[in-house]
Amino acid sequence: MKTRILKFWHSRYSKIIFVALLIAVTLPLIATSFHLGKSWRIGFLFLIVNITVSIIMGRWIKKQQQPKWTFAIFPGAFLLLVLIRYTLSIYVYLFTILYGLIEYLAFILTKNN
Repeated sequence: MKTRILKFWHSRYSKIIFVALLIAVTLPLIATSFHLGKSWRIGFLFLIVNITVSIIMGRWIKKQQQPKWTFAIFPGAFLLLVLIRYTLSIYVYLFTILYGLIEYLAFILTKNN
């Protein structure tokens, strides 16, 4: 079991999964702990920060030549957190699709070196 954990930790997928979970899980919890209103949480956190992270992840996937399934990690982590933590609304699904599309757009627009 320990060797599997160490093997996964040294794999090329561990960094992207760790960053996606860190951003998708901790930032909304921090925003809630500071008692940010729903409009600030959606406007700042879900739009500005998560879209920026989606762009960075898409570019990173292209530059590191990650497999295509890694596009689902960040939107999936976001969807999982929102389904567990917040009330379900239509914007959850729209943001999940938006993050996936922005990651893919950043992937397409990034040039290989």
